[in-house]
Amino acid sequence: MNMNRRKIIILTTCFLITLVGLRFLWATLYYDKNLPQAEGGVLDLRGVDFADDSIQLVGEWMFDPWSLENTERQDDTPAYITVPGKWRESLSNPPAGNDMSFLYGTYHLRILLDEKHKNEPYTFYVKDIRTASAIYINGEKVMEQGKVATKESDFVPKVKPFKISFQSDVQVIDLSIQVADTGPSKKSGMQKPIQFGFVSAVEKSQTVALMSQLLSVSILLLHFVFAIIIYIGFSRRSELLYLAVVFGSAALSILLDDERILLYLFPTIEQFWWIKLAHFSYTTSIIFLVLFFRKLLEGTLKTTSLLSYLYKLLFIVYLVYIFVLLLDIRPISGNLFSLIFIVGPILIPFSLLKIVSKGTSGSIYLLFATISIAFNIVCAYFNTIGLVVLPYYPFNMIIAVICFAVFWFKQFFQATEESKALAEKLQRVDQKKDEFLANTSHELRNPLHGIMNISQTIYETESDHLSVESKRNMETLISVSKRMSYILNDLLDIQHLKEGGIELHKKDVDLSAVVASVVDMMRLMTEGKDISFVINISEDFPCLRADENRLFQIVFNLIHNAVKYSERGEITISVEMEGKMARVSVKDTGIGIDEETLHSIFLPYEQADSSMTAMGGGLGLGLSICEQLVSLHGGKLEVQSVVDQGSTFSFTIPLGNERKELKTERPMVNQLTAPRLEIAAGSEREGLPRILVVDDDPLNLTIVERILKASQFEVTTCTSGTEALVLLNKGKWDLVLTDVMMPKMSGYELTEKIRERFTMAELPVMMLTARSQSEDIQTGFHYGANDYIIKPVAKKELVVRVKALTDLGKSMSDRVIMEAAWLQAQIQPHFLFNTLNTIAALSEEDPEKMMKLINEFGNYLNASFTTQNLSELVPLKKELELVRSYVFIEKERFGERLQVEWQVDVNSNVLVPPLAIQTLVENAINHGVLCLPGGGTVKVSVMELDGAVEISIADDGMGMDPEKVCKLLSEAGERNKGIGLLNTDKRLRQLFGRGLRITSELNVGTTVSFTVPK
Repeated sequence: MNMNRRKIIILTTCFLITLVGLRFLWATLYYDKNLPQAEGGVLDLRGVDFADDSIQLVGEWMFDPWSLENTERQDDTPAYITVPGKWRESLSNPPAGNDMSFLYGTYHLRILLDEKHKNEPYTFYVKDIRTASAIYINGEKVMEQGKVATKESDFVPKVKPFKISFQSDVQVIDLSIQVADTGPSKKSGMQKPIQFGFVSAVEKSQTVALMSQLLSVSILLLHFVFAIIIYIGFSRRSELLYLAVVFGSAALSILLDDERILLYLFPTIEQFWWIKLAHFSYTTSIIFLVLFFRKLLEGTLKTTSLLSYLYKLLFIVYLVYIFVLLLDIRPISGNLFSLIFIVGPILIPFSLLKIVSKGTSGSIYLLFATISIAFNIVCAYFNTIGLVVLPYYPFNMIIAVICFAVFWFKQFFQATEESKALAEKLQRVDQKKDEFLANTSHELRNPLHGIMNISQTIYETESDHLSVESKRNMETLISVSKRMSYILNDLLDIQHLKEGGIELHKKDVDLSAVVASVVDMMRLMTEGKDISFVINISEDFPCLRADENRLFQIVFNLIHNAVKYSERGEITISVEMEGKMARVSVKDTGIGIDEETLHSIFLPYEQADSSMTAMGGGLGLGLSICEQLVSLHGGKLEVQSVVDQGSTFSFTIPLGNERKELKTERPMVNQLTAPRLEIAAGSEREGLPRILVVDDDPLNLTIVERILKASQFEVTTCTSGTEALVLLNKGKWDLVLTDVMMPKMSGYELTEKIRERFTMAELPVMMLTARSQSEDIQTGFHYGANDYIIKPVAKKELVVRVKALTDLGKSMSDRVIMEAAWLQAQIQPHFLFNTLNTIAALSEEDPEKMMKLINEFGNYLNASFTTQNLSELVPLKKELELVRSYVFIEKERFGERLQVEWQVDVNSNVLVPPLAIQTLVENAINHGVLCLPGGGTVKVSVMELDGAVEISIADDGMGMDPEKVCKLLSEAGERNKGIGLLNTDKRLRQLFGRGLRITSELNVGTTVSFTVPK
């Protein structure tokens, strides 16, 4: 509903006048300004008729600060206080030993009654005294809430509305109320006036208030449930959920406020939790109302705007407030509560102004709802401070809820109308789409056939002049052209079938020849798959009465469908006679079809989930065309399927007039097994970037492989994510190029598993897919892809992007190698100095031992600075020689403080990362045993396992707590301890898929181990 500004102002003014008029009418019914008020601590009700109305005990009461006496003190000048109101000013001079952290005092009021009302039953109705109180009538205690005391340690808070009924035989009622409360609270003392009157009048007033509150709560909860049901069952729109939370929290706040109905239902609720629930409900109502308006502004509000930042800031403040509220951090929670109640109501009108100016349908009702809530808050504030004291007024909240409901109903009806208009538009678009596809198919056929014919001509006439690689490229081009031709034919056929424009040219057709031709064409599509074709057609089976081209099309589509949804196993084509009809069956051992999909499988553009198929792609027209073509032949297409076991498509078709003659004796069953794609894990082109291409479509693999090989990349291909994960363990890779929609394991899942082992810099991943929607791209990046390229790919774009990512991977590898080189050169100066000092000392004491030390020191330096350490792997023997030299030097330096045990039981000389063992031994000595005054033992263990060698370095040194162990291989550990352990762990993970394993116990010792394959 779009309105001009003038109309909005007029409607808003009328609405405000209506709200004020209703509130005024309510006031005239329940508020009598002629009722007396207390003056000088005395309320004179003589001559006042209050038989039908209760009296509010408001006005000037006597007050004894810092005293808990149940009678008036006569020795001092009386002090007075306004009720309801704040009492902190009257308690500004605490007695010695007291401060303002705990307050107490006594209110006194003398009520004068007529003689005629003696012995009549009266009632005091107390709504809100904070937070402990004791009531005395004529010197006798009649009620106590909590425990009133002069010390905070003896004080017990409790706030709950209560009534006191009594009969008085005197004309004067002396009412004394002792009150105690903790100091920081601003709302302490007598917050709301006490109602006094005859029992029937007080109960009448209380009943009106209770019923009003229950009415408001019922309407709010009804709309809360309504919004939740719509959100869960019909429309997952977050603004519905926000509004439901507003309704629910508003209902809770009403139950906790005024008459405090919740305390009647659950009397055991402590004041601590009651206050927290009240604060929680108020803040939640405001925050989610703000979120509701923010959601309505979505799409028009800039993320960088001030209003957007305020939304986010307010929500963060709300979350912090809930946290500090639960922890009972009172000063902070109070400040945050005030901040929310200031910023929230300010944001709401600004948001509302933007919504109205945006022209949102029904926004005027949001304006009315907000005005109702704001007006209710203002009136509630006046009621709280005692300016106007009335029973609970429900109509503002009811009007607000109704306005919200009208807004949503208008949104619903508008959406319904838009859906109808959209459905009609979609029907027109669908018709135009069919026409467009038909026209496009006609237009594309000529250039496509030109490409096919020219390619075929070049392939045949220039065959002697073409290289082997060029011939393979031409074969691929011809194959792709044929595949595109099939798709165009499907588009034309589906249009002709709709228009009834297909005519059959029936004749007797040899089914076995048709099937054999189809299988020959399908062999290329099964390259790299463990699929075999079985043809069970007897040589003397009668001919079929059919259109040969259409029969070929039916069989081709069914077998192609079987190949698409099968990864391995058999595809069996068989035939049997059923009277005058033949039943042709195509059975596969693929993924099968669930019951729901079976009902729609023959509809146009319907197909199973491509991510579960062995070959993605297609338009979902094949089965629909088959079903219609079979029907034109007078037969019926049927399907039987079991999920994860396979499917059987069968169709009936009339038998022909001729019977074939058996010309030669041949086997009844002809089994053709599709060739498998051999995957080379080793390096064929040394020094080139290694790329692993993963795609379930062998044709796509062939195209990408040839493009990349021609651009100087070493390419290995595989057809599944599982196979790719196996290949990742065989050598080092520079890039993984994966399709998204693949069987069993999608490209997303494959990327996620790669990221568990490699970072985005260590092994880049590029996703290749035909889908270009933003959500697909976002999902790919979410799971850790570096780049995303859309099919069909342009050669230049693919090569450039691949090169960029392989360069990134190379730079990461160079960084790790440089770290290892730095680690190699990181011989600390004090180590050299101490070693030379040890040599000098031995020159006088033991020259023979000095010569051994010099020899080992030379071996150590030679092994440390050899260029062999710049390689990714070195022989285990060389690494152990370096470690032994290092250990010999350290033992000479530290003597009995260092003990080293060796357990080397390996026959094969496996390869390990250079300096890996030496780094771990050095770490065990320096940060393990030598940190203890008495030293300790380091055990170096190299054991041969099945297919692997396990290397373990254990010490009985200081050990570490679990938290330090967790941080040891993190970036924090790198900053604190150098790059040694982290670099070793990275290199092991890149080369072998598994890094260091560290176990440690404080004051017991540490064990660091890793495994390398043989």
